[in-house]
Amino acid sequence: MISRKNPSRSLCFLLFLLAVAFVGCKGRSGVHVSGQATMDGKPLDGATLEFFPADQASRIGGDTVKTDAQGNFTIAPDSRKKGLEPGTYGVRVSKWVDKKTGKLPDPPEEAEMLKAANMLKNVVPSRYSDTAFESPIKVEIKPGKNDNVEIKVSTGK
Repeated sequence: MISRKNPSRSLCFLLFLLAVAFVGCKGRSGVHVSGQATMDGKPLDGATLEFFPADQASRIGGDTVKTDAQGNFTIAPDSRKKGLEPGTYGVRVSKWVDKKTGKLPDPPEEAEMLKAANMLKNVVPSRYSDTAFESPIKVEIKPGKNDNVEIKVSTGK
């Protein structure tokens, strides 16, 4: 309600309250993480990287990202989601391809449906993606920018 005695003062107070409410509702944005995923030393294109807290009791968030044609990935701060916070993360890695052709699903949006139909296979060894096991990949995320993060998987033992 705007006061009749001093409308500009009331308006300023109202704007101040709105600004405080807006800032207070803004979600955490996380930190910046970028790097490259490789398999047997070669770029791992079209892979899904799932970052999750190494300590399941911690509440440091998580995120999922796809790699590009050179195996590069970037997780940028985003006010619409919690994102990654400083801490230790496990990383699950998977790359689902057509069982017959060995190519990535096209369009990519159909991957889940094709997985359910048993038409895709994961070319990354299951030890890197199976949720029943602890991920062998651990990454320490620090405050600020985390560039050149290396996610390495191997088809050997």
